[in-house]
Amino acid sequence: MKITQPGFMCGCDTLYFNQLGKILYASVREHAHWAHMHFHIFDATTDDLAWTSSQENCSASSEVTPAEYNQNIEQRRAYWSNMRWVRVLDYYDDTTPVIDIDADCVMVKPLSQEQFLSDLQRSWVPTAPKRDQRSLASAVGFAPDQARYRFAELLLDIKNNSYFRWADDQRMLDIMIDTGEISLMDLLYTDYKFKDSSYVWTGKGERKNGAKKGWRFVEVSKKYQ
Repeated sequence: MKITQPGFMCGCDTLYFNQLGKILYASVREHAHWAHMHFHIFDATTDDLAWTSSQENCSASSEVTPAEYNQNIEQRRAYWSNMRWVRVLDYYDDTTPVIDIDADCVMVKPLSQEQFLSDLQRSWVPTAPKRDQRSLASAVGFAPDQARYRFAELLLDIKNNSYFRWADDQRMLDIMIDTGEISLMDLLYTDYKFKDSSYVWTGKGERKNGAKKGWRFVEVSKKYQ
């Protein structure tokens, strides 16, 4: 049975799940109690899956990192960061709106289901126009449209004919931006500048450790540890 309840999905390895994912879950429970939270955990432990099954409005799936991507951490991260998006098709009903979000995020402001649905009338990706890869793959909003399928198609083409590299997901999202297959979004759901007007802050890069004004992210996260 696929997930039909709107909410958030987070793909991460067991380390990030325990260090950061549980904090994300607790913040979502406080600020968007209506939202379902699904974790796709790479190389999950039995304790990981037991924890998710004991939580309210929470589910989990898992997969073992393939041997061809398991020689070093760079290979593993390349696989995890790209396949997480493909797994949306495996676990979510086509009509279910969902925001696939990084583990190093924390919700900081109440979000109603009505606002969530309004913001997901069309699939979107936040952008940073000054970067080579404009798309910010720390969150992607999937509406009940074809964007989730197109994104997965582009990524699986790389997997089946080549080899995943870090930031392939951002490069494919940039292609979708150029072809008008996905809309642009501001930083409401993945704000690395930590504005009070945003729903979700992200500890992108070293911000999760306090760098670049990340102390705000660190202080809020402590509340849920």
